[in-house]
Amino acid sequence: MTMLPDIDALCAAMTEVRRDLHAHPELSLDEVRTADVVARHLQESGLDVTRGIGGHGVVGTLRRGGNQPAIMFRADMDALAIEEASGVAHASRTAGVMHACGHDGHTAMLLGAARALADDPAVTRDIHFVFQPAEERYCGAQRMIDDGLLTRFPCGMAFGLHNAPGLPVGTFATRTGPMMAAAGIFSVVFTGTGGHGGGRPHLAADLTLALAEFTIGLQTVIRRGFAPLDPIVLTLGSVQGGNENASNVMPARVKATGTMRCFTQDNCDLIDTALSALAERVALVNGCDVKLDAQWEARPLVTDPEATEIARAAVRTLGRDLDEAPMTTGAEDFSDLTQAVPSSFMLIGNGVEKGAGGDALHAPTYDFNDEAIPHGIAYWTALARQVSQT
Repeated sequence: MTMLPDIDALCAAMTEVRRDLHAHPELSLDEVRTADVVARHLQESGLDVTRGIGGHGVVGTLRRGGNQPAIMFRADMDALAIEEASGVAHASRTAGVMHACGHDGHTAMLLGAARALADDPAVTRDIHFVFQPAEERYCGAQRMIDDGLLTRFPCGMAFGLHNAPGLPVGTFATRTGPMMAAAGIFSVVFTGTGGHGGGRPHLAADLTLALAEFTIGLQTVIRRGFAPLDPIVLTLGSVQGGNENASNVMPARVKATGTMRCFTQDNCDLIDTALSALAERVALVNGCDVKLDAQWEARPLVTDPEATEIARAAVRTLGRDLDEAPMTTGAEDFSDLTQAVPSSFMLIGNGVEKGAGGDALHAPTYDFNDEAIPHGIAYWTALARQVSQT
């Protein structure tokens, strides 16, 4: 495996950083302390540091002065509103907030890479190390872009990395093309005349029936509105209506909310049209009014073939296992960068066993596996060298 001579000391230092960040998690858009830690380490590595991009975003730039376009490496920093139950010594000290997705590990690995690459003469391109807030709210990347990330720090390619429970430590995985889904939310509200469900049901609008027809119609949209090989998810997550203590009263309002996922922007547009048509058709048939709100929060994450081949080549130089990542209906706002510049996204193994990296992302028992840190640093350094050779 290609590693720098001081990798053991560097990994030990980054493990301490990771555990400190884990003990002090901060929610999306509140990453004040985390940004302070990041900026301090980047400055100690001798990088040019810019803060306050899109909120608490931080960029550290390693300048090599070459004629080739710069490259961008990105990590996310925010935590989740989950009460931790991992039992580890470095568990969250903030009630109801924890790093349940490994962003503490992502940050530590990229900080370690910045430290290593600052002294690496094999790197001939400028590198922008981007530490992004608010990934969990699918808004941090776009906020940074809107604040001039790509104009102030132009790049030819961008690369992201995320840990993967269930994948052995030291194993990597990626794919070319659609990799992670676009994610959106929707709500539908049917309103009409309420009434006596037993004595005079014919004088009321049956809104529960309308909602039932809409629910069944969602699955018809999937089966008949899209090609059979297009993965589409339309799922209701909540339903409200009526009063459980008044079972003979037909409600004047019912509401349902749900999630939607797909892998192309064209299908996002088709889903919007199909949901609107379905809601209006159901309301017309049932003699009621309807209001549908649908919003896409994350775009499809689609990797670039050239960038992904460079990322694969970097893993091969390390002699590590490289798998073909499956498409997943999980979402990630690195997708905003993939829509703007040629980009690639890599998964890094977090372990298989429960309690040793195998706990699911967003689970209260999750903890980033520190054994992955040397592999992550090695990947970033190998990737920087690989890009420099192209």
